[in-house]
Amino acid sequence: MIGLVILLVLVLLVLAVAFLRLGAAAGYDETGGWVKVRVGPAWLTLYPLSEEKKRKREAKAEKKAAKKKKRTAGPQKKKTPRRKTLKNAFSPGGALDLALDLLPKLKEMVGDLRHAIRIDTLSLHLVWGEPDPADAAMHYGQAWGVLEALLAFTEANFTVKNRDLSVALDYQIESPRLTVEAACSISVAQLLSILWPTLKEAIRGLRKRKKTGPSPRTTKQCAAAMAAQGKEETHGKESSCQ
Repeated sequence: MIGLVILLVLVLLVLAVAFLRLGAAAGYDETGGWVKVRVGPAWLTLYPLSEEKKRKREAKAEKKAAKKKKRTAGPQKKKTPRRKTLKNAFSPGGALDLALDLLPKLKEMVGDLRHAIRIDTLSLHLVWGEPDPADAAMHYGQAWGVLEALLAFTEANFTVKNRDLSVALDYQIESPRLTVEAACSISVAQLLSILWPTLKEAIRGLRKRKKTGPSPRTTKQCAAAMAAQGKEETHGKESSCQ
């Protein structure tokens, strides 16, 4: 009986995590902008930073600068040039080859993400005003056109739950006033179901390269790799692109 209860609790926990929504939100008004991230019902503000976080970040930066100064005062260690890392990436069977093989899966993943992400809130309020009334009226019409095009693109590519858009004209103000807020989210289950096929394909590709070695590269891929490596000479060795 106790085992059944534990199993039931575990199943409920897995379901709760699967239906948990992850998201982000951003907004802007006359006071400035803000960015937040969402984990379930909880929201975490990334920007602007609170005074406590600013102090911690400044203290961390000072400590890092002190360590760097202490390190530079002693004997210098020879660092590996960055070019070598790029050379490894562009070499046959490297990261570039794996990315090219995964490109179809990545395109499919991006398309699935686009349809799975839900825009929970899309709010935009624009009050247009200029010193010249004629210019204000003309730009007010243009603003409506841009807003309608933006809304059509958003609704064609994403699921919009709540939207509140408006454009007004005010001859009493001399500059436009904008208030915008957008929030989007996706469930953990959806995210994992979209990412898992690409991740599985990447693991399979890495295992295959480890067993069989680098696969032959096409002429275009080789030309791009040679250009990135600065057209290094092979010094009598047979080129891997041949």
